[in-house]
Amino acid sequence: MHESATAPIKPERKTSSPPKEIVNILLVDDQPGKLLAHEAILSELGQRIIKARNGVEALAHLLRYDFAVILLDVNMPNMDGFETAALIRQRPRFEKTPIIFVTGYNTTDLDRLKGYELGAVDYLFLPVVPQVLKAKVSVFVELARQTQIIKTQADDLAAHNRRQAEQLEVIQKLNDELKDANSELEAFSYTVSHDLRAPLRSISGFVTVLLEDYGSRLDEEGRNHLIALDRAAKRMDALTRDLLAYGRVARESVTLEPVRLQPLLEAVISLIGEGTTPSANITIEPELLDVMGHRFLLEQCLSNLINNATKFVSPGVTPEVRIRTESRGNQVRLWIEDNGIGIDASYHHKIFSMFERVGDLHRYEGTGIGLAIVHRAVQRMGGACGVESAPGQGSRFWVDLPTSPPIPRSRQ
Repeated sequence: MHESATAPIKPERKTSSPPKEIVNILLVDDQPGKLLAHEAILSELGQRIIKARNGVEALAHLLRYDFAVILLDVNMPNMDGFETAALIRQRPRFEKTPIIFVTGYNTTDLDRLKGYELGAVDYLFLPVVPQVLKAKVSVFVELARQTQIIKTQADDLAAHNRRQAEQLEVIQKLNDELKDANSELEAFSYTVSHDLRAPLRSISGFVTVLLEDYGSRLDEEGRNHLIALDRAAKRMDALTRDLLAYGRVARESVTLEPVRLQPLLEAVISLIGEGTTPSANITIEPELLDVMGHRFLLEQCLSNLINNATKFVSPGVTPEVRIRTESRGNQVRLWIEDNGIGIDASYHHKIFSMFERVGDLHRYEGTGIGLAIVHRAVQRMGGACGVESAPGQGSRFWVDLPTSPPIPRSRQ
């Protein structure tokens, strides 16, 4: 886009901004023919050329634009090129803007020295050689373009840093809120464990006393009501217990260390208690592989998986549970296989969610939290878990954990 030197300066019409790599070149000359000639030569550079017929117009343009280079005629009436250059240099914004003076061969050395003192970077002598004019101007155009690119990149980087700082502030705020929420959750857990479970145990205790001491005075319906009340209280107690376990699993500080599965499984099975499943046959294959894990989280996983394996069997069927490991590269897969009722494939992706239960809900009691605890605990140890099962064909639950370096057999 070019501005005419013969028309009075008018407010520029609002148009789309030129690309950022386009820079401005200012041509100042009182002779329209020279302006047109210089414009024709420099138009090949593909930059924005602005023309001024005298020093006043040039100064007016400087109020509106930045320039890569100013091509300034020395011999102009009223205000010559030296006077115009002096006024340009008075503006801090244009102290470093390159000025190329255009003059005749009769310019004295004193005049040229004066031009250099005013900040001229070069002289062009009339008649101007097109190739020389284009070469000299293109140097400053490219310098301005590179400067503009660097400035744009610096602005983009500064904007990115600002956005990153804002994001960090948001993250810090969310972390603070999460800490507060965790503190409230811990306080709630304490309340649940001490203030809610105690009344539930009292209810169960009173129901037992009523059945033992006054059961003979009640009709069958009354005794059934008490039995239902006892069952509901115990279910609520089990639910709060499992919720507390899930909360602890979610909050537990996790540091992985080598763990021997064999003694850990034996301890878990002994804690489950023979009275719970007196007829269950649990087989632990010898030479189980060691894993990198967290002892408390592993205990929670194994306890829930073995409990499920011994509980969800058809009536009259003796639970058969087989526990084994296999190596999978840098992972160990732990299998817990049973001969239970099995799980339909449509439920495989749901059973590890909170409160999801499948099968006969009246025959098989549970809270629907056990497998959610398994999933969360395995996740926190950097592992994965899943199931292979079909109705009537038992279930094969698996847990993948990082393999452990060799552990001395003296360690438990």
